[in-house]
Amino acid sequence: SSGINAEWPLRPGEDFSCVVDSDDEAGGTQDVDICGMCDAIIEGQYLTALDSKFHPDCFACVNCKSKIEPGQDFYERNDKPLCVDCYYLLYGYKCKVCEEYIKGQRLVWGDDAFHFQCVKCTSCSEALCETDDLKVINKKDFVHVKCC
Repeated sequence: SSGINAEWPLRPGEDFSCVVDSDDEAGGTQDVDICGMCDAIIEGQYLTALDSKFHPDCFACVNCKSKIEPGQDFYERNDKPLCVDCYYLLYGYKCKVCEEYIKGQRLVWGDDAFHFQCVKCTSCSEALCETDDLKVINKKDFVHVKCC
């Protein structure tokens, strides 16, 4: 094995969207709903996400506290929501070339990660692609196998 890996970042689980609902039912006995963030009783509208119910104002990133709106993408950590920006800040990979977070497939060599488009073949100077056959020369130079 050459040690070069093309990897996708972690993906959110199956239910990583939230929907607005309401407890406005006529008559009968109701179960008491508790907010999954503040642990207070929910009356009226609530969001459903992560197998829990939340007050609409409580459903926020556990890191930066920014509100996560219905339909907005987010990640889950320890059964709590984490906004996309905080997820990449805390758990993402930065490209060794451009220093931007990698939000898709990445090229990994040793402890370093790269956007494919940031790395060029040292022989032909073309940007690398996820489907290219690659070799590493001198432990740092990426070369298309066809250029060798």
